[in-house]
Amino acid sequence: MDETADEWRRIETAMKYLYQVPPGDAVPLDRFLEGNGSFRLEKIRDLIDFGSVYVDGRVERKPSRLLSTGQKVSLHVPDYGTQRFYEVDPGRILYRDAWLLAYDKEGGVPCQATPYDAHNNLYAALKVYLSETSGSSAYLGLHHRLDRDTSGVMLFSVSRRVNRALSDGFRLRRVEKHYRAVVCGSPEEEAWIEKTPITRRDGQYTCGSEGDGKDALTEFRVLQRSRGLALVEAMPRTGRTHQIRLHLAHRGLPVLGDVRHQGRPFSRLMLHALGLGLSHPVTEERLLLEAPLPAEFERALGLFPTERTP
Repeated sequence: MDETADEWRRIETAMKYLYQVPPGDAVPLDRFLEGNGSFRLEKIRDLIDFGSVYVDGRVERKPSRLLSTGQKVSLHVPDYGTQRFYEVDPGRILYRDAWLLAYDKEGGVPCQATPYDAHNNLYAALKVYLSETSGSSAYLGLHHRLDRDTSGVMLFSVSRRVNRALSDGFRLRRVEKHYRAVVCGSPEEEAWIEKTPITRRDGQYTCGSEGDGKDALTEFRVLQRSRGLALVEAMPRTGRTHQIRLHLAHRGLPVLGDVRHQGRPFSRLMLHALGLGLSHPVTEERLLLEAPLPAEFERALGLFPTERTP
């Protein structure tokens, strides 16, 4: 399904209800929520199936789950209800064999379940697609993540046999990651290395100082400049949350569309996972998995080519 960035941003909007089970006899989850006047029983059961209900911080998909005194229940209701609208586009599958599957994730699409929706995300949609095309027992393993608004290459395992090797590849930094970003401003250098640690304060990820946060290293290189913007290559050597966005903002070069980090508003976040380089965990063949640069990048800068990772 072709959803615009604005439509996907609606996914962020969710009403949240918090409850604590009072003293008394054990009560089924669906009846407990109905008794609190949240919604009708049928709607509550649909929300539970949708992955919008958590008990003590863990998603609960069983309406008849018995609750006991003191347990905490949270109900997250997206403004689009329980619509199951995101589907895999087979044309975006970049690579597939008996062990691996690579997909070109659209910007604005969550890569995995959110607290309010276990269906409209890439992982869940790929599970459905594989079950329909390969059988009900199709397996899918998630080994790395992209921010919801970041587009580009995501690699999955489709066989448990390669899970350890693939996980080790990401953990030991044997997988090369190449990104493209359009940044606001003109970098002073043609290439640089950013080593500022990444930390978390007040629920937000931010750049820390030496000894404050986890180590983070990103290599940057300017590819082209145009009208107060620049196209840069980013090669993260560590995998911290929002690492590229934070390192660029820390340098005074926020990503175009990254308003959270003082970037100028745009139709989407202009950050794209262009390529992954790795050795195949079974055949040991060298793989370079690439996702074409989205058209928005060319439109933003006018003259930029859709070059590939060298």
